[in-house]
Amino acid sequence: MPWLRREDQEDRELRWLAPWGLPSQRAGGRRLAEAEDPLRTAFQRDRDRILHATAFRRLQHKTQVMAAFEGDHYRSRMTHSLEVAQMGRSVVRALRGNEDLAEAIALAHDLGHPPFGHVGEEALHAAMQDHGGFRHNAQSARIVDYLEDRYGHGLGLNLTLAVRRSLLKGRIPDGFPLSADLLPKQPPPLEAHVVDLCDKIAYLSHDLDDGLRAELFGEAEAAELRLWRAAAASAESRNRQRIVSEVASLLIHDLVETSEQELRGPQPRVRHSDTMTVMANELLEFLRVRFYRSERVLKVMHDGAARIRAVFAALCRDPGKLPEGARRRLEADGRERTVCDYVAGMTDRYLQRASEGL
Repeated sequence: MPWLRREDQEDRELRWLAPWGLPSQRAGGRRLAEAEDPLRTAFQRDRDRILHATAFRRLQHKTQVMAAFEGDHYRSRMTHSLEVAQMGRSVVRALRGNEDLAEAIALAHDLGHPPFGHVGEEALHAAMQDHGGFRHNAQSARIVDYLEDRYGHGLGLNLTLAVRRSLLKGRIPDGFPLSADLLPKQPPPLEAHVVDLCDKIAYLSHDLDDGLRAELFGEAEAAELRLWRAAAASAESRNRQRIVSEVASLLIHDLVETSEQELRGPQPRVRHSDTMTVMANELLEFLRVRFYRSERVLKVMHDGAARIRAVFAALCRDPGKLPEGARRRLEADGRERTVCDYVAGMTDRYLQRASEGL
């Protein structure tokens, strides 16, 4: 049997993708033109570059909700990204979109997260309020476009425009340094919207699991949730892990079934049903109260935010303490942005060591 060439895969995409799916031949090009790979499509190359990036490896030591020292079995930013990628591929495949594109977006979507999660993000945004601000989604784009310079051309990973645009979710602070071809923001492909919804499915289900594992709430309290009760009935099981898995399955199946109808309309879109949206938001509010804002979690997060502020201030006072690679960017990027990039790239444990050495 002949080997599967890139051209064969591109032809198969054109035959198989739904009208809304984005073929890799329409990836939008790269800032630096490159010869095509004989085996991999453009989006497959993007995925592989992200997986091999230093910034991706650092995610294994960045907090999702529970800090790494709390235990070995809690999710990290890396395992979260992998779960989003798995869910995104499953949903996009079922809807006949481009699953390679979805996987690349999912693996890159949290590259810009600083240590200690969203509390760390807010600490950096406050420190940078007079210097263009900070948001992890925009930082993800900055990493793949500039900071992760693996090839020596100053263009980061040189990903396709479709993947790069898909990372810019939410509001971008005025003055945040982005590549000119990403501004003004353009609508991303629908695969990016699927990944966005799978991001929510992933953290709702795995944070439910981690909260139970941490004993911050019990199964009796979770059973008050309509989505938990629906999952328990569907799974025909009282096993906790089986029910949590079924929570994710119900959310995924509803997304596929609802979106399949919506994608046939004059304005194709992906979404959950109204009923599932209500149940998912009920679970999210439960997690906010019982997990994200619990004293145990907030104590660790606030300590991390204080360390970020301290390290940021110390390095701004004496940027000569930055490593050589960061110091080379001082003239072009300015002191505050260079320090921000460096601190945002730290893992939780590296930040702790850096703060103790002040």
